[in-house]
Amino acid sequence: MGFTTVERSRPDALFTAVYRGLFAPSFPPGELGSEASLADALRDGSADLFAVVDDAGAPVAAAFGEWSAHARVQLLTYLAVGPAARGGGIGGRLLREAVGAWAARRDPCLVVAEIEDPRAPAHDAHGDPRRRLAFYEAAGAQVLDVPYFQPGFGGPGHRVLGMLLLVLHAAPQLRHGDAVDGEALRTFMEDYLEAVEGAVTADAATTALLEALDRPGGVPMGPWRPGQ
Repeated sequence: MGFTTVERSRPDALFTAVYRGLFAPSFPPGELGSEASLADALRDGSADLFAVVDDAGAPVAAAFGEWSAHARVQLLTYLAVGPAARGGGIGGRLLREAVGAWAARRDPCLVVAEIEDPRAPAHDAHGDPRRRLAFYEAAGAQVLDVPYFQPGFGGPGHRVLGMLLLVLHAAPQLRHGDAVDGEALRTFMEDYLEAVEGAVTADAATTALLEALDRPGGVPMGPWRPGQ
């Protein structure tokens, strides 16, 4: 059986199959935006969908990314590989293709991703956080040294705490040795919070995150360390 990577910039039957057949089973409800919100992001041009399909056109893996033109930061919002395609290198291939396409089209930019803390328990449906981190680190991802949380769908009370923010690609203009440009990340984070929660609030978690992004010399990044 052969596999082909295709791209979609508008919601269609493939998008519906990806959302319902790959994303919904792979992510907890608190981490997954609604089908309507992802479709809207495709329609307004702020998102892209890459999918690996089999010979029958059915999706076996998919990556969804959202672009912040203001910050020039690309978020890999979701990446999922169906059970039948795991272990064959399809996820790594898809990640390389998606990140490569974003980096080529939108330079200079950062490409980032958010994942669960690897110390979180594994879940039969949603996977093993430790293996997920290993997958991204094998692809060259660096963990940002910030107290990260995923903004909450429905407001700050619905945040997903204890997450990691990874750098998958950084244009040379935005790298400072083992650190990355904090101004771009702060702009991205403020835009992300406003888009999802409706505002940038002054609570302790938000303040700590933004202060970490404001460090002189940029935000340090490197391999994940327990306690980070």
